Amino acid sequence: MPQQFHRMLGSSRAFTLVELLVVIAIIGTLIGLLLPAIQAARESARATECKSHLRQIGLATLQLHDATGAFPPARLRARNDFGPNACDTSQPSWLARILPYLEEANAAATWDFYGAYPDHSQEVRAHIPAVFICPSRRTLPEAVVGTQEVEQEYTYPCGCSSLEIVTMIGGAVGDYAGNHGDLSGGSYDDQFSYWRGGNGTGVIISSRPSCQDGKPVGWQDKVQLKDLVDGASNTALVGEMHVPQSRLGLPPENGPLYNGKDLPAFARVGGLGIGLARGPNDTSVPPIGFGSWHVGVCPFVMADGSVRLVENEIDTQTLAEICKRDDAYEVEYTFSPLY
Repeated sequence: MPQQFHRMLGSSRAFTLVELLVVIAIIGTLIGLLLPAIQAARESARATECKSHLRQIGLATLQLHDATGAFPPARLRARNDFGPNACDTSQPSWLARILPYLEEANAAATWDFYGAYPDHSQEVRAHIPAVFICPSRRTLPEAVVGTQEVEQEYTYPCGCSSLEIVTMIGGAVGDYAGNHGDLSGGSYDDQFSYWRGGNGTGVIISSRPSCQDGKPVGWQDKVQLKDLVDGASNTALVGEMHVPQSRLGLPPENGPLYNGKDLPAFARVGGLGIGLARGPNDTSVPPIGFGSWHVGVCPFVMADGSVRLVENEIDTQTLAEICKRDDAYEVEYTFSPLY
């Protein structure tokens, strides 16, 4: 080996410990500066995907409207528990009905829209299209829950209440809910209660079933585009449902989305008494309210298929005007936790 090469080798030196620590500190600082930007970019991408999901759901719902002449019923629910239209109302929710318009024809074929939700197999109940999930909250494998017993409180007109253990049949859970309107309707056992068939003030509402031989064969209360007095572009169709971080996959905030007996699992209301949640840790909004995990806004798809970001700070009367199809705003009513 030439003597000159030996001199070159001899002249090289390693980094000192101090120099290495300085380099590591610089790299750590750069990573610390980059991480918020990377996280913001990821959340922006997730928010864009969420808006795309809402648009697909909205367009599928509008296609169903074109095919049937009405928006789908949120679920089948009698106005009272007696009379000719009080047949079994445990059928699947509206989200099962729009499956054919989401390129999910095979999954839709496994549902009996007038059969009881619990009578369907676990495989059918657990099917979850990606468009039903907000990527800011969870992934598809996290969107299926098992059967569980839930303690629910029931409040009556007298002001008294009682607790009841309800068995919640498992299935897929999701992040988007149909617009059921506002809280107009009063308290339990009032024939005008918002959660009973035909009383919803929104677009995707609970409907009274048409019964034959004690079983539902159709639905009566059909909301159409012509019923949206303020215009389709100003009326919410579907929005993100409020689910606190600690309540993912837990009823009543986030029960199985096809279960027609559990209204908060697939529908929401907004207006006086229920504003938009201010974020994933807001516990002031009841389980039946709208809200997202996106910073400062809650996305909605309107009844014309357009997607809007509604600010969380919106006042409740304006929110009611977005949620009510006819803007006949009522200022006095009582909220009931019964669904």
